[in-house]
Amino acid sequence: MFGLPDPIDPEGHLGFLVDLPGYGYASVAHRAKEEWADVLGGYLQNRPSLAGIVLLIDIRRGVTELDRRLANWIAPTGRPVLALLTKADKFPYGQRIKAVFAVKKELADIGALNAVPFSATARIGLEEATHQIENWISPKVVP
Repeated sequence: MFGLPDPIDPEGHLGFLVDLPGYGYASVAHRAKEEWADVLGGYLQNRPSLAGIVLLIDIRRGVTELDRRLANWIAPTGRPVLALLTKADKFPYGQRIKAVFAVKKELADIGALNAVPFSATARIGLEEATHQIENWISPKVVP
């Protein structure tokens, strides 16, 4: 869990980013992943304090079966989703745009979906992702 600093109150937080570490690529038994899936589904559907959901998708792989499953849990909640297409620096600009279009088409049933090519190392999509997350948490702070 990562606290997002409040620019008005340096001692406080605007909100928190909660990471679900290793869920997609952890080296654990299939049965354990299924148990995680049940817990995760309940968390995404029943946690009233969730302002939005950031879904990380490897731009080179596209939407996987696990991503599809997550989308099925997210869709009924009506929460906004930011799909960050990671490793965007591995693709030229034109391929990035095609990948964004493909993800939006594949996950259209989520509803409020924004897909952004993203690479922390190349600083691609960083500003757009930051803006959207800040706006979810505290729309009054973001211009």
